[in-house]
Amino acid sequence: MRYLNLAPAQNLALDKTMANRQLNIVSLVMAFFMVTSTSLLAQESSPPSQGKTNSPAWSSFRNGGLSHVPKDASFPTSWSPSHGISWQVELAGYGQSAPLVLNDKILVTAVDGPKKETNLVICIDRETGVENWRASQPSTLLGSSNYMYSRAAPTPIADEQRTIAFFESGDLIAVRTSDGKKLWERDLKQDVGELKSRHGLGSSLTQTDDLFFVNLEHGGPSALIAIQKSDGATRWSVERPSGTSWSSPVVMRRGDEFQVVISSAGEAAGYDSQTGKELWKITDLAGNSVPSPLILGNRIFLGARKSEFGSVAAAAQSNLCLEFLEDDVSPTVVWRSERCVADYCSPVVSGDFLFLINGSGILGCLNKNNGEEKYRQRLGFESWATPIVRGDQLFVFGKNGTTSVIQADGEYKLISENRLWDTDNPPSPVSYQEYYPPAKATGHGTGDHKGHNGKHSSGSKPTAGSRGHSAQRDSKNPGAGMLAGMLKGDKDGDETLTGDEIPKRLVAVMDNIDLNKDGSLDKSELEKMAKSFAKRRAGSKQSSRDPIVYGVAADSEGILIRTGTRLYAIGGESKK
Repeated sequence: MRYLNLAPAQNLALDKTMANRQLNIVSLVMAFFMVTSTSLLAQESSPPSQGKTNSPAWSSFRNGGLSHVPKDASFPTSWSPSHGISWQVELAGYGQSAPLVLNDKILVTAVDGPKKETNLVICIDRETGVENWRASQPSTLLGSSNYMYSRAAPTPIADEQRTIAFFESGDLIAVRTSDGKKLWERDLKQDVGELKSRHGLGSSLTQTDDLFFVNLEHGGPSALIAIQKSDGATRWSVERPSGTSWSSPVVMRRGDEFQVVISSAGEAAGYDSQTGKELWKITDLAGNSVPSPLILGNRIFLGARKSEFGSVAAAAQSNLCLEFLEDDVSPTVVWRSERCVADYCSPVVSGDFLFLINGSGILGCLNKNNGEEKYRQRLGFESWATPIVRGDQLFVFGKNGTTSVIQADGEYKLISENRLWDTDNPPSPVSYQEYYPPAKATGHGTGDHKGHNGKHSSGSKPTAGSRGHSAQRDSKNPGAGMLAGMLKGDKDGDETLTGDEIPKRLVAVMDNIDLNKDGSLDKSELEKMAKSFAKRRAGSKQSSRDPIVYGVAADSEGILIRTGTRLYAIGGESKK
């Protein structure tokens, strides 16, 4: 400050050199603070997972993990089947992934054929809904296309050069974003072996500038894999717990470095993005294998659902906030929820508030700083797509085509409620049909997924309203398939599961299913468990038929909403 006072004209000639030097120093200091402030602001308000400052509009699942759009984005808060929908288009095949938006392009994935014979990446013109190009790849793992299994569930990633998609068959494909020309492809089963999953894979991709990351957790040897965007080569691979997980990794910036954060299989962990080295881990979580983490600055918010036969209390404790304090290598638990839980949707934050949606369609609002519950509100619908945040507004998407726009603060206030289609006349898929295997198939599911190069039965397509072979069989003996599957692990044939015969997914909920508290599961306990499961799942086939809202994306012009077979553009001039 003393040198700044030398600026008056009568002193300038005396110390011109010193003043110039000081002005240079001040300029550097101001520049430093501007860069630092901009960097900190970017960590709070923009997707942290891209590792770049000019990331595309919506280039990965949940827009890098925040599900935020700029508060001045000009899309509407009101629409209906007769107004506010710019266009809608029927897509090839079926897909449960979210769309991506890249300038004038929308990118979606799908699988086509009764046994998902073909993997598709489709580019749609943002303004008109017209298909620009389509890239296809023969699937290396067939499986019945029906509600029991994932169908193009993982959301891809994209940048200006390439779009990369991962499918539940274990197949990866990279195409040129401009025209869909295939750049490379590979089959991850060649690295990890046969895929074993009751319902297929669903974990989406995340990325940095040069790498993308696949969380491949299934019933066999599992791994988190870092792959080079340029050529599809594996940079590193680290072992992950075996089991069923649809939770997606996210990338967190720590100083000048990035780490990959995963929440699944009863634990959360961070890995160095360049080497795969495990940096930290917390354990004793429950139900955290569907919602994905949310990164906000130096905090990580984890969501977890009430697991099958688990308790809400146990799940609530796994809906929590972690924070890195100063230069700590491992984060500290700041708070845990008392009763609010997530389910299919991942957590979102607006201002000082964190929002969770459970499997019954109850929206929970917590103070993001201390976990204090502000309210719980029944929405009137289930939600499978993570909400979008625009400033202080929360867009919550029901699987039934309803979208509620809510004031995102500590008191529940409904701004508007909108619908994509007439509830009494929902749009049926034009060409897609579910496929089921023959009645001779056994087991819990209704599909026929096999290992690599496995053989597949011819099967049949049910007519509209058909319950399918498996449903007809199970209606006579609810839970029979699940019971038979459990008893396959009975190594000594005594109709009681003990020790390592008990499936890993049941160990955490033994208190609720081991009725006589003897540490084992006899046939009567297994039967009660299976019948209880079947009762809760009654009607799930019909309630899981399209149209179902699976995924969303947004840009400055509006919202893109994806069902299994259709894509809707909300906002802008109607092209209907």
